[in-house]
Amino acid sequence: MNEAFAFLLRNGYVVLFGFVFAEQLGLPIPAVPVLLAMGALVGAGQFSLAMAIPVALLAALLSDVIWYQLGRHRGHSILNLLCRISLEPDSCVRRTENVFARHGARALLFAKFIPGLSTAAPPLAGIFRMRLPRFLVWDGAGTLLWVGAFVGTGYLFSTQLERIAVIALGLGTWLVAVLV
Repeated sequence: MNEAFAFLLRNGYVVLFGFVFAEQLGLPIPAVPVLLAMGALVGAGQFSLAMAIPVALLAALLSDVIWYQLGRHRGHSILNLLCRISLEPDSCVRRTENVFARHGARALLFAKFIPGLSTAAPPLAGIFRMRLPRFLVWDGAGTLLWVGAFVGTGYLFSTQLERIAVIALGLGTWLVAVLV
């Protein structure tokens, strides 16, 4: 844990970018814990909020533009690919298309908060032929809400998160001692 924490302190912005980018590409790598940790580290004075927010925003928008372009140029085959790996592939395409058809660009405001829709919304915007500037505005606003919510929560609860980390480290050490 100490090595992981030291690594995070040395490479925080790179780790933040990597986790957010990978998750938004659809890899099973959770970015939310890293966003919360970054917020806590900002609260502790280890990192800058003025850097953390743009780094996470850039990572998410970059992956979203990739998905948007794939949706625009490859159409429904991209959505079918994404839905093939979901728990309910048959209803996935219908459900995600219905959300986007019903809410349009506004779906991008809350898409990041809904597992599955987070990755499917950008290619859907491309499939529905949303213009790129409009996509960037709505997706950027939704991404800023998502990043701000989790980095902000980490920041607000930074002292509590530090205490939880100390307790977890202590429990981990105690558990190893018991098992040995």
